[in-house]
Amino acid sequence: MKLRFVGQPFADHPNLVDFIEHARDDGFDELKIAVAWAKRSGLGRVWDALEEFRTQGGKVLLILGVSEGGATREGLELALQVADEVYVFHDPRRTFHPKVYFACSSGQRSLLVGSSNLTAGGLSWNYEASTWVDWDAGEGEDVTDKVSAWFDGLLAKTESCSPLTAELITNLEKSGDIVIGSESRARRVQKKKSDTPEDNDSAIVATISGLFKPVLAGLRKLPGLSSKIAPIASAPGTTVTKKPAIKATGASGTPPMVKKPALAGPAPLPTANVQRRWYKRLDNTAAQQVKSAASNPTGNLRLSQEDASIDHKHYFRDDFFGGLPWTPTEGKDTEQEVVVGFRTWIDGTDHGIQELRISHDLKRISGQGNVPTVLHWGTLASEMRETNYVGLHISVERTTDGEYNLVISQAPRGDYQV
Repeated sequence: MKLRFVGQPFADHPNLVDFIEHARDDGFDELKIAVAWAKRSGLGRVWDALEEFRTQGGKVLLILGVSEGGATREGLELALQVADEVYVFHDPRRTFHPKVYFACSSGQRSLLVGSSNLTAGGLSWNYEASTWVDWDAGEGEDVTDKVSAWFDGLLAKTESCSPLTAELITNLEKSGDIVIGSESRARRVQKKKSDTPEDNDSAIVATISGLFKPVLAGLRKLPGLSSKIAPIASAPGTTVTKKPAIKATGASGTPPMVKKPALAGPAPLPTANVQRRWYKRLDNTAAQQVKSAASNPTGNLRLSQEDASIDHKHYFRDDFFGGLPWTPTEGKDTEQEVVVGFRTWIDGTDHGIQELRISHDLKRISGQGNVPTVLHWGTLASEMRETNYVGLHISVERTTDGEYNLVISQAPRGDYQV
């Protein structure tokens, strides 16, 4: 028997990725996993190892929980592709919270039990602690038999343990009392050469106050997502689209020709599910329409108070976009940022999902008309400069499903909902 302590994320310790690769490389027949939840950010980083294990004849069994809002649609969908059998276990009276990884064969067996879920944080990024035990043939059968029986016992609770299907994912999202998250609604701003996970697993907090500093040395690097998995789908029936950037001025230095708006009708997006709504009338600055050739567009939309009953200095950061994976902006001690996927409809044209950066810095209060939070036009900058939307209204919405809408139209989409 070999016993190891797994102390993530330190460089001199093994991690969960090592265990899964051990299951792939050392001749096991089956890998059984029971975890509180799985995400694309985790499964996508061990996709290659699990795929190779199955190609070699190994079987992967997943039992996943959906308690406490940790499960995501993308994680459940990826689980269907990466495992031979997938089940969802949910007891409405109790939290399903195990983190058990069991590699078995007719001879050797290995077990890892600890705090790691199948997420980017659980694999390598977060501070996690687990025990890893290896047994040769004939060793530890009193323990491993109980582990096998425990898995069998979960599967036998058929009223609480259901095979995962696409239909079940849809029903979970529609249940009303089971929260299924999304890894496409928002993500961290990815830095070049950084291994920071893209999802909101291990949210970055308490950076502005300066009370604590991050540990930067002696840590293991988080592996990247497999190149074999499909790009993330931002919402059913939509795609992330990127518009080419254009220069703010023409070849002669004069402003390019600006089109008139179509003045189309209302956006065909539902309003009944809107939980939060803020809007404002676009002036020249917000609409990116410069008044002279000597001026440059700001590139952003200030999320101001307007006529809404809010404290805009904190509302957008802590409420409207609260709970998203905000991270410190590189090189700026007091600024935080996040990328949000907006279902975008501009004056009669459906732009699909546009990923736009939101930044927040309380230091802006004195320098930008008391507005600390701004939306950066990013991929929509060229659209805003090419067409004069001055006088139209922009409505920004969050739905009960946690999705975000951005609509530019002749009139607001409705009253403020704060």
